[in-house]
This record gives sequence, structure tokens and C-alpha cells, in this order.
Amino acid sequence: MKTKHSFFAASLAAILFTFPCAAETQALKVAVVNFKTCIEKSKSGKQEQTNFDNMKKQMEDVLTEKEKALKELSKKFEDDDYLDSLSQEAQAELKHKSRNLGQEFGQHQQQFYQVLQQANFKIIQKLTEEIGDAAKMVAKAKNIDIIVNEEGTFYYNPTLDISEDVIKAMDEKSSKNETK
Repeated sequence: MKTKHSFFAASLAAILFTFPCAAETQALKVAVVNFKTCIEKSKSGKQEQTNFDNMKKQMEDVLTEKEKALKELSKKFEDDDYLDSLSQEAQAELKHKSRNLGQEFGQHQQQFYQVLQQANFKIIQKLTEEIGDAAKMVAKAKNIDIIVNEEGTFYYNPTLDISEDVIKAMDEKSSKNETK
């Protein structure tokens, strides 16, 4: 991640210093957007977070049920009186059931982790596009030449932050899409 930011900063510096003629005739208008703030405060960012949390909760509930069943089986193995009352075949069947349930639990855990990772990636990708589109709209409206992500800067004057304008543009676009 730091490499991406360093590359971005170096690219921005190269662009700014490569075109000194343009900078001499007209000052570049630069603005900054805080990506995290846009995700946390925009309607679509909040909605995506709610959807993700709901999906995560459902998956956790399934895993909790599997874990509970696994613990119940485990308790049976700790009860010597119970084990003594079982035939060899019943004990073997209980061990087999426990092993299968443990494997199922592990598989579900891994599948859920992968599903959550993929969902998170898609959400970030979607929100990145939305923030980019909103930033372009704001840039055109305010005649801004360059908008950079706050994470790619070491320092910026807080007056350059247009995150609230970008959030407003995102929310307006989101509201228009809801009415369609």
C-alpha cells in the first residue's frame, strides 16, 4: 500500500514538474478527498456497510450453530459413563460424526472468510468508482485541475479538502438512482 502511495506521489510530482509552462501561465487548482470519510459518511457507503454487516452476521450465526453442535459432541467424549454405555460401533459412529462435523465447520469457516473477502473487494471497488465519479463532478463544477486522495499526501492545507462536497454529490446521485 505504501508503494502505491509513493508511486502516486512520485507520479504527481513528475506531472507537476514536467509542465512548468502551464504552471507559469495558470496556477493549478488542487483539491484533496478523504476516501475513508466518503465511505463512512455517504449514503451508499453506509448502505454497503450495513449490507456487509448483515451478511457477516448471517454467516456468524451458521458458524455458531455448527460450533455449538461440535461442543455438544465433544462433551459426550468427555463423559466416561456415557462412552461406557455405548457399543464399539456406536463409539466409532460418534467419532466419525465428530470428525465430519469438525471438517464441515472448518470448511464453512474458510468459505465464509473467502465470501466476505470477495464481498469487501466488490464493495470497495464499487465505492471507489462512485467516489471517482463524484469527484469528477465536483472538479468540473469548481474548476479543479487535480484531485488527490488524502492517503497519498504527506501534508495538505485543510481548506483543500473537498470530501464533504464529494459526499454530497454521491448522496445526490444515490437519491436520483433510488427514485428511478
